[in-house]
Amino acid sequence: MKLAPKIIILLLAVTFGVMTIYSIIQIKNMEQELIKDAKENHSLMLSNSLGFLSKSLWELDKDISIRGMKPLFETGTVKNILIFDYTGSLFNGLYRNNNDIEVIDAQNIQKIYNMDISKINSKKMPFTIIPSKLLFKPEKLTDTTYEITGSLWWKETEFSEPRFLGLAIMHFSTEFIALRLNEQKIGFVYLTVGLCVSIILLTYAYLEIEIITPIRKLMIASLNVASGVFTKIKTTKGKDEINKLTENFNYMIVKIENSLSLIRGLSEASQEIVKCKDLQEISEVYSNYCQKLILAKKVSVWLDTSNALSNAARGMRRLSDDKELEQNDPILKLILTSVEEFHDKFDNIKNEEKNNKIVIPLLNSKGVMLGLIEIEFSLSEFKYGEEENRIVKGLGVSLSTAIENYWHVLKEKERANIERDFELASAVQDSILSNEIPDSLHFDFSTFYKTASQCGGDWYGVYEVAPDKILVLFGDVTGHGTPAALITAVTRGAADIIKQFILSGSMKVDEKLPGHVLEFINECITETGRKTYYMTMVSALIDFSAQQIIAASAGHTPPALITLNSGQPEVKYIYPKLGSRLGYEKGAKYETQAFPFLPGEQIIFYTDGIIEGENSSAKEYGMKKFKQSMKNHCANKPDLFIKSIIHDAYLFFEGIPQKDDIALMIIRFLTEQEKELKKEAQNPKMRAA
Repeated sequence: MKLAPKIIILLLAVTFGVMTIYSIIQIKNMEQELIKDAKENHSLMLSNSLGFLSKSLWELDKDISIRGMKPLFETGTVKNILIFDYTGSLFNGLYRNNNDIEVIDAQNIQKIYNMDISKINSKKMPFTIIPSKLLFKPEKLTDTTYEITGSLWWKETEFSEPRFLGLAIMHFSTEFIALRLNEQKIGFVYLTVGLCVSIILLTYAYLEIEIITPIRKLMIASLNVASGVFTKIKTTKGKDEINKLTENFNYMIVKIENSLSLIRGLSEASQEIVKCKDLQEISEVYSNYCQKLILAKKVSVWLDTSNALSNAARGMRRLSDDKELEQNDPILKLILTSVEEFHDKFDNIKNEEKNNKIVIPLLNSKGVMLGLIEIEFSLSEFKYGEEENRIVKGLGVSLSTAIENYWHVLKEKERANIERDFELASAVQDSILSNEIPDSLHFDFSTFYKTASQCGGDWYGVYEVAPDKILVLFGDVTGHGTPAALITAVTRGAADIIKQFILSGSMKVDEKLPGHVLEFINECITETGRKTYYMTMVSALIDFSAQQIIAASAGHTPPALITLNSGQPEVKYIYPKLGSRLGYEKGAKYETQAFPFLPGEQIIFYTDGIIEGENSSAKEYGMKKFKQSMKNHCANKPDLFIKSIIHDAYLFFEGIPQKDDIALMIIRFLTEQEKELKKEAQNPKMRAA
């Protein structure tokens, strides 16, 4: 539904409602006034007739009573008048029968009025010389019938006592009031209808001319704006809200046209800025477009030279001429202000050229300061407000994006070079690990190694130092990554030197060898790590002939020795006396301790990466779970044993990347029967025979 019908219906409803309420109130008041007047008039009529009627009852003369009652019927509203004596018997009465006045007899009295003695006693009123005092208040019998009762008294002489003779009862009708009220109701209906029609016509004419037509024009103009057609509306000389709305609409059209023009300029500038290939070109394109859009004399871009992604700049370089800011330069002091205070503010700095200089921060999407924009205006043409500030910052988004993209490209190139270096370092580290574990009839083995980054800090080596003797070195550098890998490289070099010492006879293979090995490697790491990087290590000389393990520890996790007693697995830990970590201090000494073993047992070397590994709830794997896993899988061969233990651990980790390297080595001491089977497998001719 359109606006005009809605307003007209609303006005019609309001007018009709108000007029209806007003009419009801007025008619109700009129009805009350008319009934009140009717009661007073009929009471006065009956009061004036009481003396005459009392005389007729005293003299028992019905003719006199008829002459006294007939004048009361002239009003046309009296229905009947009844006279009763003090016993309740009807003395005389008249009633209106259509247009005739007839006398009431004993036969039709019951049809008109039912009177009894109790009525007489209740209606007996004290005698007074004032006739109106002998009347009771009118009583309502039906909606249109009222009853007025008067006491009849007679005083024979002035000095005699008054005697109560009976009652005079008059009934009158108010039907004439209802007829008059209906006439008033019809009049009010005509008035209401006429008033509503007048209001509708006048309101519609006013709405159509003053409101609907201007709004319709605004609606059409709005649709044109949505279609890209910007048409202004002709205004009038009035100062009402519609005219103001029209003026505001025209002003909006102008602003939209200017904004679209500005957006096209900003879009073109943004596209050109992001296409630039270097910082110099980015600065020139931004400065040219910004200078045109805000009508500035000069626009310059300064970039942070110390740290492009820091929250507080420490140095600035202007891209247009590579000028560096001096320590006492006011621009540098402004930049050293915190980002929170500096953000969305600008200050004027006057220089020798008598120009106004505006300085605003260049921030990226995260609010990090990349540099600043320096804008110069001549004093005569200085204009920098909110709109110019929005333009500069709007283009600043594209500028910061282009700069960060350029830096990203440089960083990607640098990252690619670093990745190549990491790959090379990882390849070198793979060669550092002792992959040439001697093949022996005395043992089987298996290993596992996984780094937390490209380069790791765990290392192990196995060397045959004498017949039936091997030297096992198992270590863990604090931390991981490239520095840790460098320490492992030093360790591998030191271990190779020790092997040459042993082969040349410069170092004896005896019960002190594991301690001497740790002391030598400690000196190498101390010189290289400069007490910044440390390494834990266990050094173990395994003598298969004597069936013993001679071990020394530089703060490393204790190896685990697993045996099967009556088919039940048992895990025991080897605890040699702990010495200081390698690289902690020069001249450190390490004591050795011998531990026996039996054929069929197996020893596990490991780093703390598997024990301290965490799941998604930051709960560590721990020694208890690791020990139970070893018990569960110790009956498997070394390869399957290692795989099963690693499977249990990574199942606990729940796919969470681990923070430390993980390395394990298992060495199983073969029984005589297993040695024979291995010897047959290595000699095809013997197996064939």
